[in-house]
Amino acid sequence: MHVGNSSPTLVSPVDTLYFDSLQFLYHLALAILVGGAIVLGGPSRRYDQLAGLALLTLLATSILKLIAFEDTDIGPRLVARWVALAVVSGATLYASAFAAPVARTFRAQTRDFDELPETSPARREYAQLGRSAARAMRVVAISGLIALFFS
Repeated sequence: MHVGNSSPTLVSPVDTLYFDSLQFLYHLALAILVGGAIVLGGPSRRYDQLAGLALLTLLATSILKLIAFEDTDIGPRLVARWVALAVVSGATLYASAFAAPVARTFRAQTRDFDELPETSPARREYAQLGRSAARAMRVVAISGLIALFFS
């Protein structure tokens, strides 16, 4: 079964179940990434782990859908979706695998962090990492919605 400009073909129930399963997992992964980005506004330790799993699921289902169900004709919708997915991936990796963990580690390793004045270099560095992670989460939300639109 191919989605797009190809002529209709007979589809077995197994193909339909496979497609529906991939489509469900793809949309669930996007919902987790977009929903988490919108609700949390910034990464958290629990969300970082879930975001990593959702990102792997999103990439795997996208590749499987491309191989099994999509036309080989590359059109603007497919390109737009893959660009949006690349942006989701990069922003998720930056926020959940770099900025947020580095900020948490930095805070944990800084002695008496909570007692430091707001103007201290350590507090400013921590705040900068947090802001950049939150910006990356906004990028995840926007690009994830674009990927959903073109799905």
